[in-house]
Amino acid sequence: MPSCIFCDIINRKAEAHIVYENDLICCFLDKFPINPGHVLVVPKHHAAEFTDVEPESLQAVILAAQKVAGALESTFRTDGITVMQNNGAFKDVEHYHLHVFPRYRGDGFGWTEPETDVSSIDFGSLGVKIRETMAE
Repeated sequence: MPSCIFCDIINRKAEAHIVYENDLICCFLDKFPINPGHVLVVPKHHAAEFTDVEPESLQAVILAAQKVAGALESTFRTDGITVMQNNGAFKDVEHYHLHVFPRYRGDGFGWTEPETDVSSIDFGSLGVKIRETMAE
């Protein structure tokens, strides 16, 4: 496996500001934050994609994210919290991680949705396809 910065942080071979950890996860400040207090929640067992994370680790990730979100709300005067992750071509580190960061009105971070003509979408067929795939 090529070098992984998150594995290096977990194994104390790289520096990071760790805010919380247990046997399954490690939470540390993002070096390139959206806003101050931006935390990455990372499973200790290396997995590149969300769909590769072991169920026990995934449960630990979401519970830690909830704990971090509560701490951010208490520490900062936030207008909200964003919890998000990216997969495939949209991730910047080949180790699954969840972003948890404080949000403020007018902070410049946003979600841009393309205009989609939903009248042309066959939701019934899409639902069937997804259900069939999940049943496999």
